[in-house]
Amino acid sequence: MATLGSRVRRLALALCAGPVLAGLLTGATASAAVAGPVAGATSAAKPARSMTVTDVWMRDTVSDVGIQPHLTNPLWASPDIKVCPTSVECATSTFPVAGSTSHIFVKLRNPGPYGSGTDSGTLRFYRTSPGGSLAWPLGWVPVTSSAVTVVPGVTTVQVPWTAVPGPGHFSLLAVWESPNDPLPFMTADILTNVRYNNNIAWLDLLSV
Repeated sequence: MATLGSRVRRLALALCAGPVLAGLLTGATASAAVAGPVAGATSAAKPARSMTVTDVWMRDTVSDVGIQPHLTNPLWASPDIKVCPTSVECATSTFPVAGSTSHIFVKLRNPGPYGSGTDSGTLRFYRTSPGGSLAWPLGWVPVTSSAVTVVPGVTTVQVPWTAVPGPGHFSLLAVWESPNDPLPFMTADILTNVRYNNNIAWLDLLSV
């Protein structure tokens, strides 16, 4: 009788445990199903830079090595852009004189971390109005552009800048455009654009 009672109790426990265990497993599966898409969405929300044929880039800061996104600051003081009073490159960027002609110098670096090889494209320059909006592209006025072939190494581009605006505080943007090295990620937020594109550089300016 003791043996029979023991078997009955074990059978009863097994019958009770079955639904409970199934419920636990079902809950775990449901949690996993919910967690999967959320984790994937978070990863997908971050734009990833894929390899391109070439990769011409400019530094945002002295420590920048071309990796996207570039996370150090300030993003608006690129050491690869200078504004000089003459067509001879100056040691450090100067304050341009409003209404005059200044000269913009930009250093294009090749290769970057996402491609290599000689590239041909257009270096475009944009500025904001003194005290104006930074929203891209509506807040930016085209300044000038230059067709450039960039060989491996550092290529310095010089362009004249007529009719400097101001006097006042504004920003200057250099943008490298090439079919082999396209801009992969652009928004209305210029901070995001500069941080996620190594072929955009930004210099804050004050004209006098």
